[in-house]
Amino acid sequence: MHLAINTFVYEVGKVPIERTLKSAKKFGFEFIDLAAYQSGDPTQMSKKKSKDLVKMFKDFGFKSSQLLLVNTQNIASSDASLRKQTLDYMKKCADFQLELGGKQVLVCWGCGIYEDRMVKEQAWINSVNTIREYARWCLDKKILIDLELDPHVYFVVNSLEKMAKMIEDVEVPNVFPNIDIGHLCITREPPKSIEKVKSRILHVHLSETDTFEHTNSIIGTGKVDFRPYIDKLFELGIEENCKKYNEVAVAGIEMGEPGGEVDDPDRWVQESLSYIKRVLPELIL
Repeated sequence: MHLAINTFVYEVGKVPIERTLKSAKKFGFEFIDLAAYQSGDPTQMSKKKSKDLVKMFKDFGFKSSQLLLVNTQNIASSDASLRKQTLDYMKKCADFQLELGGKQVLVCWGCGIYEDRMVKEQAWINSVNTIREYARWCLDKKILIDLELDPHVYFVVNSLEKMAKMIEDVEVPNVFPNIDIGHLCITREPPKSIEKVKSRILHVHLSETDTFEHTNSIIGTGKVDFRPYIDKLFELGIEENCKKYNEVAVAGIEMGEPGGEVDDPDRWVQESLSYIKRVLPELIL
């Protein structure tokens, strides 16, 4: 399994995407999990910047392992216009991922958030319908959609059981579960729980927690015991799953929180890599 750097830590640290990619090259990363957020949001780029970024990716020999659809908080909204706006954003991001040479996109925000003015059952239906429409649109483009489990009560998908149910309800073959180990630590779901989605796993996130809050701090500074989860993922055949779709098994290093602070993204990455090399040496750049 290869390591990827998630660019979100640099966005939180107020480092523009061009400098971020130079840092990733310096560290020796081949795989990039690109956060479609702030300077990395393709829907906010000029045509020139978009073209230059694609060229930079190719010149540096990067592979876009996952494009994170960060602005998807309204995917289950009661407001149809907000759902449509979100869907348009998702489609533009998917097209950009294809330009980068990648295939996987991640639906963030736990497939949507609950609103206090709408019953949860309706939020679930809205989320299923939006993801299904997106998945069908992506199907001919051979885009693979990963879904994120977010670990709090206000997210539509906040457990592996709900993840499996969402994939079942959407019922389109290009939808997969993203496994975020830090999130599973918060939801108290042990490695064995991953068996619920075992044959569908293509992508992993390494993130940290203090066991209650999703801190997204430097890897190794929190409470997550990554080893048993990584062992379980290998046991369940993540690399073989990826080969079926001509993908490489990748674990993205995810750090930084919206509205949080990252004083020096390069230091955060360096310290995380040092920890991973010591504890998970089979994860390679």
